[in-house]
Amino acid sequence: MIYRFLVTQPHLNAHGTLHGGILMKWVDEVCGIEARLLSKSVVATRHIKEIDFQSTVRLGDIVEVVVRHVETRRTSMTFTATVRDTSGTLIANFERVVFVAVDECHRPIPVERTGADV
Repeated sequence: MIYRFLVTQPHLNAHGTLHGGILMKWVDEVCGIEARLLSKSVVATRHIKEIDFQSTVRLGDIVEVVVRHVETRRTSMTFTATVRDTSGTLIANFERVVFVAVDECHRPIPVERTGADV
């Protein structure tokens, strides 16, 4: 799935480029959306293995976050995310973004697996 974000003034750091924490927040949110849609339940971020920042983004740029589902386990779902600008320049890669499905008490619950996930 592809998500797009417009970089505006509140997203900038002291160098006038996109703050890395804002990009991390966006990736966490869109992977969380995909995990929630897949699990049909509330999810919580469990783990992000690696973030590799490659290029900067400036005010007015549009970034595209491509989310890919990697695997579903008993209570978790794993994704990767690739971030590029609209010219195709690689901004960052996020590896093994893991979410856990949780109940109303925040305890892990099984993810219902479909034929595509098994």
